[in-house]
Amino acid sequence: MKYAFIFLFLFAPMTWAQIETQKQVTSAVQTEKPEEAKPFLLHNATLEAIKQYSTELGIDYKALNEKLLSKFNAYFEAYKLRKLSDKFGKNADLTDEQKKTFLEGLESHKEIEFVQFAKLGSLVDTFAFKDLAREAEEWKATVVLNLNRPKVERYYARLTNPDSKTYSKIFILPEINLIGMNWTDLGVDKSSTFTNVLMNSWSKWLVSNQPSNVEEIVECNDQCLLEYARWQQIPQEEGMQVSEEVLNGLWLRVSFNLRKLSYVQDINEWQFEWDGSVVLIDANTKKIISSYTMLPETKTWRGLEQKTLNSALASSLYRSPLDPLNKITKKVQDFPRLNRLSRLVIQGHKHLGDVLNLMDLLRKEGSKLNFEVQIDVFNQKEAQLLCFYQGEEKSFTDLLSQVKELKSSHSYRLVNEFTGIHQVLKLVAE
Repeated sequence: MKYAFIFLFLFAPMTWAQIETQKQVTSAVQTEKPEEAKPFLLHNATLEAIKQYSTELGIDYKALNEKLLSKFNAYFEAYKLRKLSDKFGKNADLTDEQKKTFLEGLESHKEIEFVQFAKLGSLVDTFAFKDLAREAEEWKATVVLNLNRPKVERYYARLTNPDSKTYSKIFILPEINLIGMNWTDLGVDKSSTFTNVLMNSWSKWLVSNQPSNVEEIVECNDQCLLEYARWQQIPQEEGMQVSEEVLNGLWLRVSFNLRKLSYVQDINEWQFEWDGSVVLIDANTKKIISSYTMLPETKTWRGLEQKTLNSALASSLYRSPLDPLNKITKKVQDFPRLNRLSRLVIQGHKHLGDVLNLMDLLRKEGSKLNFEVQIDVFNQKEAQLLCFYQGEEKSFTDLLSQVKELKSSHSYRLVNEFTGIHQVLKLVAE
């Protein structure tokens, strides 16, 4: 017999945090289907509601609108170039006319992309459509909606943050590795029955404590898990290309090792122990931004029915990563979003100390790029460094041309060369 379990964190209704209103709006979106028109009408209604209540919300509507359009235009230009690369390859030999024709063809997607980019519907707790109809070439409707005040305020803060600090999503990835037991011991037939409840509760916690520079919290299941599997196959290499879905996002892996220490059937006593880790990974570059260990915890429960036992265990597992999650939200708020990864080959070093000193020099000289570097390969012949930074590739080559000498175990003259594949920095002893 399989047992279900209920594990809910109840949040008291916050009517003070909602603004209820209704808006009559139109949209010229080209579709015959009402369901396809609704996102555009909701977008317009939400924008009108924000405009009406901007003073009460303490935001500058004009600034919000200008920032939103500015950020979208930059996004859409990058989107078109990525589509061009996906279609023809990164170094495709196309004529200017061929490029122009392809890019102009994408303009028909602009309105759809804008509504998806803006995500204004996420600022609404509830909504309903009244009098939805199509007249001539326009869709018209009255939209009744509840605007979520804190979400709008966070949205405005994200828009006014520097682009370099804004993350699109945090994807929550829970994982429980069972030791000395299986899922049928808990009366469930698969791990997701248990982990999805935990993920939902962590998602609510993160939404309530959401960093102002993160646009969305995502519970990763189904299609998202397939996207994660594809992402894992992408080599952490120079100019790595990630999908539109995960671009500028963060993977949040919450992993447990859950052990059944004992079970005494006569008194129905269970004893569990668990430990684990919380790891935050930048989706653009595969760089680990934060990593925390959850120390072992032990709990004993006696005489509980299966559903109650599962709820008690899930509640305890839910609480374990909250301190790391709190630290992570603060770290994300201050951590610049890296958008570039380049490989740098080092030659001419005498020992590891020379490479470490060079890394310190690069961090110092590249501080304006928020330059980060780590060793990927090391041997006597060469070292290979993974370099993470903000900006264009030219920023990286400019940095390498600026560093001329290194004081380490020897005085080195630094010579930068490009092999056609990687940048090489040679340490020439003087």
